[in-house]
Amino acid sequence: MSASDEDLQRNDEATSRLSALVERLEEADLERSLGGGWTVAFALAHLAFWDARQHVALQGYTRGDGFPPEDKAVNDTLEAVAPLLRGEAAGLEAVRAARLVDATIAGLSEAQRMSLAEEGVGFAVQRWQHREDHIAQIEAVLR
Repeated sequence: MSASDEDLQRNDEATSRLSALVERLEEADLERSLGGGWTVAFALAHLAFWDARQHVALQGYTRGDGFPPEDKAVNDTLEAVAPLLRGEAAGLEAVRAARLVDATIAGLSEAQRMSLAEEGVGFAVQRWQHREDHIAQIEAVLR
């Protein structure tokens, strides 16, 4: 199995883990603090945003648009609007966005996935890393 194929498998596994986590969260869990002003709900909204962003970026990439640079102000901007986000919706959207970007990534050729890695944007394909980081963070506060 190539590293590129392994990323597809790890993305699927991380999405399944995320889905199982979201299914067992109760309303009170969503408001638990992760520190730094983040709640569980906000971490899920953050995941939803970044998977949705990578999905859109990858669609453009497949059309030949190139992969767009990331805006460093995005996380701070998300924090500013976090109070507008409903916790339950954030979890459902995180899972939906994960599945959507996973399907987009699976539709790329191995050559395209390798090219993204060579261009320094392998994170767009390796969505599992970002998900696993936040899943571990959430699970730690729920223990």
